[in-house]
Amino acid sequence: MIDFAFPNVLLSVSSVPVEMSHEKRLIRDLIRDYKSLGIMGRPVKDQNDTITISYGLSLIQIMDLDERNQILTTNVWATYNWNDMYLRWNLEEYGNITTVRVPNEDIWKPDIKLYNYADTRLNELRDAQCVVSHDGGVVWIPQAIFKSSCSIDITHFPFDVQTCHLKFGSWTYDGSKLDLQFLYGPYFELNDYIRSNEWDIVDSSAKRNVKYYPCCPEPYVDLVFNLKMRRKVAFYNYILILPCVLLSSLTLVLFWLPPESPAKMQLGNYALRDGKRKV
Repeated sequence: MIDFAFPNVLLSVSSVPVEMSHEKRLIRDLIRDYKSLGIMGRPVKDQNDTITISYGLSLIQIMDLDERNQILTTNVWATYNWNDMYLRWNLEEYGNITTVRVPNEDIWKPDIKLYNYADTRLNELRDAQCVVSHDGGVVWIPQAIFKSSCSIDITHFPFDVQTCHLKFGSWTYDGSKLDLQFLYGPYFELNDYIRSNEWDIVDSSAKRNVKYYPCCPEPYVDLVFNLKMRRKVAFYNYILILPCVLLSSLTLVLFWLPPESPAKMQLGNYALRDGKRKV
């Protein structure tokens, strides 16, 4: 009797309907309706309308500055902000939910690229969900590692100051279709910056450029972020500058010693060998 009753209990429990939360129902409806419209094409009412993308960079870490290959490697949080008219909902129909998270691959995203990218083998953006508001506002903050080309001048090494640029813009849209604006302002956001052991940030700035080319009447918009860095010289003081000062002082001591002193020859040989080793 028990053997027959137990499966019946399981069957009755499993047949109880599970009520879907407002959040899951909202995400399901948003993605379903969005896919029915298609994720290709800008989310605008008219094809002549311009969609505005607010873009900002939070610098997390200067990972490397390769002087030989002239490549700057940075770890950043890239923030994209825009409005998608097809991602709006009525608050009363979904339990007054104001924001939800949706997979970024299920909605349209702007094709903002780093123009002076130096290594295509590296994955530019790491995956992150989009935060969608009930009024259509979309915020996407993927973590990114950028390898950008940078012109290096080591004339005054190790007291050099380097300025590197990161240039961003749409890869396929002109300014009449997709406009770029600063999210935080014309600078790097540095609230979460991890200090470098080799470089100090002297200044960060940015500039919005609108360019016209002879081939096309449309404007082309880009944002250029500038990072000015000064090399920390404490390390080089110990391995380069201090030994040179000591060897120079030792050379002066040789002139003070009398010619017949055996120490003069010994110090001279030591200074010569140590100088070759430093070189």
